[in-house]
Amino acid sequence: MNSDETTRNNDVVGVVGLGGLGRGIVACCLARGFTVVGIDREQSNRQRLSVYLPEARAQCVEAGVIDADDPSDWQARLELSSDLASIGRACLVIEAIPEHLSSKRQLLQEIEGTIAADVPIGSNTSAFPITALQAGCKHPERIFGMHWSSHGHITRFMELTPGEQTSPETMALAAAMAVRLGKETAVLKKDVPGFLCNRIAYAMYREAVYLLESGVADAASIDRSFRNSVGLWAAMCGPLRVIDVMGGGAFYAESIKGVLPTLASSTELQATLQSFIDQGAQGPKNNIGFFPYADGDEADWARRFTAAILATKHYQDQFIPCDNLE
Repeated sequence: MNSDETTRNNDVVGVVGLGGLGRGIVACCLARGFTVVGIDREQSNRQRLSVYLPEARAQCVEAGVIDADDPSDWQARLELSSDLASIGRACLVIEAIPEHLSSKRQLLQEIEGTIAADVPIGSNTSAFPITALQAGCKHPERIFGMHWSSHGHITRFMELTPGEQTSPETMALAAAMAVRLGKETAVLKKDVPGFLCNRIAYAMYREAVYLLESGVADAASIDRSFRNSVGLWAAMCGPLRVIDVMGGGAFYAESIKGVLPTLASSTELQATLQSFIDQGAQGPKNNIGFFPYADGDEADWARRFTAAILATKHYQDQFIPCDNLE
């Protein structure tokens, strides 16, 4: 469909890429009343989405996203296709394919050929700078980062990131859409690899692997320590707030000052993580990871994660209302 012939609909969202994250994005949009055009070249991914929707709807009810007696028909507002031309009437397009820079660049340029020049395109990348994705686009000003988390339909998480050429108007539209989607957004002021949550998390992962490789503690102890300390407050406070409320900056600065020189600072990938690349480690999926796994553990951990997400969502909704939704 030529963009000049496009009739945009402010209640239609296009989602391109229907893997695990894409399915949650589709479910979120449906739960919030949007019509969704879901695009994936793999028929198996389109089929998995259709099978997944009843489970996702039940989770939305449990999370309080929708009422149990909500009469809306998700299937009636969902169109699945392998043809990008189907997204021509969308008011927003969300790219959610796997993290391959060249593939994402090519897809963004293909999407541009099917929609009007001012329709924003959000990339659900978790690592690539948005500026790198804008390269080669005819309208880079409408490209922005829209980082979701799993499970996208029941979490409040969203990071919005501008590239060097993203317009203020695009970011304003993105923020408004995030509110419609029920998200508590973190809006970055400038582009940076990994954005906010991943940069903080990667520093933590590097230190945890360093402690393991250095023989300071075993994997179970490292995880147990983190789970029973940071895990107690992370749903309520971020790292900066917890400094304020748990003693103040002066107290923490004195402690940090003494430990900083001993923290991991290598810019090279650690041997353990490189070995995981070499082995194709997928944790409980193939029993290659920091811990041993048995048959059935993959499903068990998936259930635990979903239960934890739902419990955290209930806590946050009760005690920590979304800043931008109040």
